Amino acid sequence: MSLWTKGVLGFLLVLQGVQSQAQQTIEKKDWDLTRAYSDVFKILSNENECSSFYGGSRVATTVLHDFFTHIKPEPLSSEVSFQMAGRPRLLRDTATGVHYRIFDTAMVNSEGSFYKRRPFVLDRFPADVGIFGPGTRRARALILLHELGHLIEGEDGTWLLPDDGLNGVQSKANTLRVQEACRAQLKTLN
Repeated sequence: MSLWTKGVLGFLLVLQGVQSQAQQTIEKKDWDLTRAYSDVFKILSNENECSSFYGGSRVATTVLHDFFTHIKPEPLSSEVSFQMAGRPRLLRDTATGVHYRIFDTAMVNSEGSFYKRRPFVLDRFPADVGIFGPGTRRARALILLHELGHLIEGEDGTWLLPDDGLNGVQSKANTLRVQEACRAQLKTLN
């Protein structure tokens, strides 16, 4: 067996273990959140432009799984889709070498663009997520991918996406950056 084959088999075993742990966690989450996690996991499990943005498939899926276990639906202000708060724990995954952070709280707005669709076209909220309508699979996946970008440290020592807090302009710029990197994969979701 070649070194390459052993490496691929090892990666598949690690991926299978992550998927098994993720499945146990998923069973405790609601359907829309679970489906969004599954969509994003499938996108990031393959080597493509999107997973490359996050440092590769292994890095992206490792951090996604840890992040997902902390997400809780909560009602937030109508203009906010997702909010992470509290003191971040700085972590390093020894298998991938990635440095990342997990915040004390990770809340997806149960009244916002992740779950709700706009009842009337002229309504302002819930807002679109990038080019995608609120409450769609594409919007949900883009929201999770956006938040994931705040958690992973890039090779230059900065977070892949700068913190945007309540800065709407920065948040939209971050969303557009992720949308551009992941456009082809997001478009496969219906």
